[in-house]
Amino acid sequence: MILKKLAIALSVLLAVSFSGSPVKTEAEIVIKPSSKLTIQGITNITNFACKFNTVTLKDQIAISYTATNNEATFENALLILDNQEFDCGKRIINKDFNNLLKSDTHPQIAIRLKEVIRSKTEPKKITAHVDFIIAGVTKTYQIPISVSRDHSLKINGKIRLNIRDFDLENPKKMLGLIKIEDVVTVHFHLDMDVL
Repeated sequence: MILKKLAIALSVLLAVSFSGSPVKTEAEIVIKPSSKLTIQGITNITNFACKFNTVTLKDQIAISYTATNNEATFENALLILDNQEFDCGKRIINKDFNNLLKSDTHPQIAIRLKEVIRSKTEPKKITAHVDFIIAGVTKTYQIPISVSRDHSLKINGKIRLNIRDFDLENPKKMLGLIKIEDVVTVHFHLDMDVL
């Protein structure tokens, strides 16, 4: 759900031109199953990747934003990802991942899109300002994104997150012999239709 709403907000923003005076715009977005969101991490032994099931993101999403020359501010652009929709490849790793995220008490990750800014000097340089809400803790990040358009709108980016920023404890396995590093990388490729 988070991926869907984020994609919607970004695609609407980027699908239309920025105007000189603030204009409130509404649109609907559909996130295609070809979209991808992966959280990658490293242990002292191997790497892991947990992929979100984007097939669950099939509903049309209505969004609204106010745009000016080089930026757009979003209202209520809150995306919800169910933790159970991440697949890390093995049942035991899925269990560890959900324990790490405190899924028993916080079953979802939320991403709130606040604003998107296009550089005045480099028009292809676009930054999204988002809040990540993980295990009840909110942190704000700026994410560089790239945008392309063919038959659909494509938005790509990645962000490195430190799990300790969200008061999460990295699990230790086999009496502490296997340790997960504190920093994970979130990669996203959003393939969307703007209706």
